[in-house]
Amino acid sequence: MSELWVWVEELATSGPVVLSQDEARHVATRRLRVGDSLVVFDGCGRRAKARLESLEKRSASIDVGPIVEEPRPTSRPVLASAIPKGDRLGMMLQMLTQLGASVWHPLLLDDSAVRKLDPKAARLNRILIESAKVARRAWRLEVKEPLALDALLEKQAADVAICFGDREGDLSGLGSTVGLVVIGPEAGFSVSERGVLDRAGARAVSFGAHNLRIETAAVAAATALNLASKSDRGEEPNE
Repeated sequence: MSELWVWVEELATSGPVVLSQDEARHVATRRLRVGDSLVVFDGCGRRAKARLESLEKRSASIDVGPIVEEPRPTSRPVLASAIPKGDRLGMMLQMLTQLGASVWHPLLLDDSAVRKLDPKAARLNRILIESAKVARRAWRLEVKEPLALDALLEKQAADVAICFGDREGDLSGLGSTVGLVVIGPEAGFSVSERGVLDRAGARAVSFGAHNLRIETAAVAAATALNLASKSDRGEEPNE
């Protein structure tokens, strides 16, 4: 059984650490006992083995061992998409975290149903932390500030290969050299946005025969990127 992961806002030194009430409740629901081992992390690349020192209904303390610092994940490839509605956003971020995506760029498109998102919002931070716990990863998924499509493409280097989701696009998948994948809303990209993509040299890629929701297409794209990366390393898809 894998060890429970718990989050602390700052993981700087080894030794005793008092967990927040939310994290203490999380530990209590897993029925851990004093002396049990777990993993503590801060979402910014630092993690450590720890030992549960005390546990009450609303409080818990741990003894943190040597801290390991994992390098920041590469910022490419970047996944950019329209913003899903309501709970669908949280579900998408959870799955992208589990699939190892490093960056998600929310887009403000002509036919976007949701046009506001605060990357620093407390609710969004909780989703990212909980997602990292489930995925057992030391770095949270990085969520960028929302941008219009043309503004995002202007920020890309000239040599970055760009793909965008389209039901009638190329079925050959994503290559390992792709640096940006763009997903539009369920209604698709507008005529003007297709022009922006064409001028950027973006390639249309299909992730399925049917119309996909934003979060479905984003997860399909993340999976395709993982498969392309494995293929480039000479690994079998199920390894």
